[in-house]
Amino acid sequence: MSSKNITVTIMAREFIVACPEGQEKSLLDSVQYLNQKIDLIQSQGSIVGIDRIIIMAALNITNELLNQNSSESFDLSQFRHKISSIEHQIDEVLAQN
Repeated sequence: MSSKNITVTIMAREFIVACPEGQEKSLLDSVQYLNQKIDLIQSQGSIVGIDRIIIMAALNITNELLNQNSSESFDLSQFRHKISSIEHQIDEVLAQN
């Protein structure tokens, strides 16, 4: 599967992320959701440090996904893709610090 580089903004920083063809919207949606979680954590003011904020956002998102009601439709491949995307974004942020 081919991929292309997409520029995303997380915590007001731009990152270039490899994205499989046809998954651009999913990646951008994931970034938007991650930024919303980050903003929520920052607004609470209880966690300091970019790496800790990112990790808490990732944990919150993972917890939400794992605790979804089992009666809801659940696409495991989409879940894996989102987790992989979040892990990649965390790795990039941590590598820059």
